[in-house]
Amino acid sequence: MGTLGARLRQLRRERGCTLQEVSDGSKLTPSFLSRLERGIVNISVGNLRKVAAFFDVPITYFFTEDLVPQGIVVRAEQARPEPGSSVGVQRCSLLPQDEDLFAAELIFIAPDASTQQSLFEGSRVLFYTLSGRVRCHIAGREIHLQAGDAVYQRRPSELCWSNPNPQQAVLLAASLRTEER
Repeated sequence: MGTLGARLRQLRRERGCTLQEVSDGSKLTPSFLSRLERGIVNISVGNLRKVAAFFDVPITYFFTEDLVPQGIVVRAEQARPEPGSSVGVQRCSLLPQDEDLFAAELIFIAPDASTQQSLFEGSRVLFYTLSGRVRCHIAGREIHLQAGDAVYQRRPSELCWSNPNPQQAVLLAASLRTEER
């Protein structure tokens, strides 16, 4: 879908609306809407809000598909090491470098390794144990995790990790980015 007008036409047809119905709901003329769909005219932000309100979609709906690719493949060899790893703890980002809304990392914890610092800054982080077994220390409590177990951290707090086992442990960490790390 190449243009805002094409997105509008697609949405209108998907919803089974006529130009007149969109006109009645948005207070824009049918001829203007027709020219907009064909890419002949531009629309102001205020008028685009009226159209978005009529269809009950966010204003970004008309831009999102063009600005964000449908899917991005990050191959294993493209995973980027993250700075700040402790000895025996390696962090690799699974997302493209320009991703700024979401964070996802693989965390490798070597046998007998531990970290006294949180692996992620901020709140609302999900840690999922992919393989191995680890100990997690949160608010003075020690929790033992094995493959398939998860910890969901709702508030910022020290969450330290250790792997007293002879096999490497691998965690998947995912979070919305709410602050700079």
